[in-house]
Parts: sequence; C-alpha cells; structure tokens
Amino acid sequence: MALEKLTLKNQDTGESFQVLFNPAEYTVEDGNSWEEQKREGRKPELQFTGQSLKTLSMELFVDTYEQRQDVRTYTGKIARLLAVSTTASDGKRPPVCELSWGPLDPGAGDFPFVGVLESLKQQFVLFLSDGTPVRARLSVSFKEFKSPEEQEQEQPRRGSFPAQTHTVQAGETLSGIAGALWRKPELWRLIAETNRIDDPRALVPGVVLAVPAISDQGGLL
Repeated sequence: MALEKLTLKNQDTGESFQVLFNPAEYTVEDGNSWEEQKREGRKPELQFTGQSLKTLSMELFVDTYEQRQDVRTYTGKIARLLAVSTTASDGKRPPVCELSWGPLDPGAGDFPFVGVLESLKQQFVLFLSDGTPVRARLSVSFKEFKSPEEQEQEQPRRGSFPAQTHTVQAGETLSGIAGALWRKPELWRLIAETNRIDDPRALVPGVVLAVPAISDQGGLL
C-alpha cells in the first residue's frame, strides 16, 4: 500500500498540496461550554450552552537539503493560509482549509478536518553556505470552522424561561435582573410593566418582583 500523505486544501480557491513528511503525532483538543445560571436563594445551576470548536495541532518537518532548494518554497504554502483575502464568498478573511489524511469518512476519525490556520511557528534549522534555509520545523494549530448556520443548529435551545419571583438586592437594576435571569438585559421593561414600576431607578431592596414567563425569543408566554 502506497504511503498516504497529509493533504491541505484551500476550500476558497480549490488549491491543494501535500506535506513533504507526515507528522509523527498530532493533538486534538475538544470540549463543552457551560454557564452558571443564578437562582434566587439557591446555588447557581450549570446550563449546557454548546460544544466548543475543536483545535488540531501538530509539528511538520520540511527538508530540501538534498535538492539544494529554498525550503520556504514549501513552508510558504502553509504561511499563506494565514493571509487575508477577498476570495471568500462571505467576506474578507483568511481561507478555510480541509486537512485530509487516511479514510475520508467524516465519522471514521479526526480527518478530514475543516478549519482555519490559527497559529504558525516557523523554525529554520539548516542553511546552505549562502544562507538559504533548507530545513525547517513548523508548529501549526488549526481551529475548527463552522458556518453561523451550522453553529446555530448545534446550539441547545432553552425553549422558554418560566415565571418566577426575584427579591431585589441593594444596588440592583431592572436591566441587571433581566440579564441575570434571562441573559437579555434589554427586556427589563417586561419586569417593569408586570410590577407596574414607573421609575426603574427607584428599586427598593427587599421588594419581591414577579418575573413573567418568556419565550427564548423574548416574548411573553
């Protein structure tokens, strides 16, 4: 079986290239996002807010000593993945890349990996007599890329915020209460209207407010 090399494809332009030497190892970092939700008189509740984007990192070895060729001919291909261009259909940004290595079934492993080059460290370690670099080690890190539509589909939806009460603490504001309970400080008027508060700046500590039920879109239920 022929050796299969790691291939990088610029999804914006369709251009692709293979590395000279496959990495000896790679690292995938993944995780979830959680957020504390305050609850009146009780400990905060952890709420799952979504999955974090994966990070793929590795070291690449590039050697052109035998060919007596400038190694930057190859390292430059990766460096250009950091360059901002206007070829993307969704605006000016660096290109989205697809890294392929091994089985192409997305469910079979870590590849293909679609992401953007987040960081690059180039270390040149061997030179010809005229100073031309012919050997380099590259440390690269790719951040998983998903369109806003894909991320929206994966984010959990609360559905609604149930009706509850809230005891006003010293220094609190209606916008702060709406932000703590709903994560929507701009909806403070709903609390004001429910409790017939004419002056939102004159909250009295110790007063118990009725907090109405709302949908995740901010409408009253």
